Amino acid sequence: MKKKTLMSIVLLAIIGTSAVFAQAPTLDKLRFQLNGGKTDDKDCYQVTRANNNITGDIVIPDTYNGKPINRMYGIAFQNPNITSIIIPNSITLIGINTCLQATGLTSITIPASVTTIERGAFMECKNLTSVTFQGSNITFDKGLGTFDGDLVTKYQAGGAGTYTRSAGGKVWTKKGGVALCPTCGQPLPAGFKLP
Repeated sequence: MKKKTLMSIVLLAIIGTSAVFAQAPTLDKLRFQLNGGKTDDKDCYQVTRANNNITGDIVIPDTYNGKPINRMYGIAFQNPNITSIIIPNSITLIGINTCLQATGLTSITIPASVTTIERGAFMECKNLTSVTFQGSNITFDKGLGTFDGDLVTKYQAGGAGTYTRSAGGKVWTKKGGVALCPTCGQPLPAGFKLP
């Protein structure tokens, strides 16, 4: 009886440890740079570019060297082999082309701390089918867009929540919402697909 109990405790410890390691930051595969210049956040770090061999699930820490990480910048995660990115609540800006062509991403959660998403941040992420916005005060760059399809327009009309689409689709729908025609803004019939 004692052996079974001991084995159960050891097994639970191993499973618990695996769960902790699965969510541990991937520091060895990320690069950090202090924000420079005369900005208010010059004592904060930005994730600038991930290691070219980075694959799988990425967990960005909220601090580095004891200072907050508040920006994802450059082409940090422009890699088709990245399958998920956990963005911490310290991030306020997702920069230009940060996840451009990250075709391995299928879902992403944008924390409420994010106030700016710049152009191209999630463009050409053709397999991205679910985006959850935890906040309602994001400013989007003009120009080339930040997401494929009509997601920015839908978010600006519907605010925080989860938006979904079919892989490669252009029409996003807020969970519990109705898909709208991108041209006229009227509700589309259930199951309707644009040509």
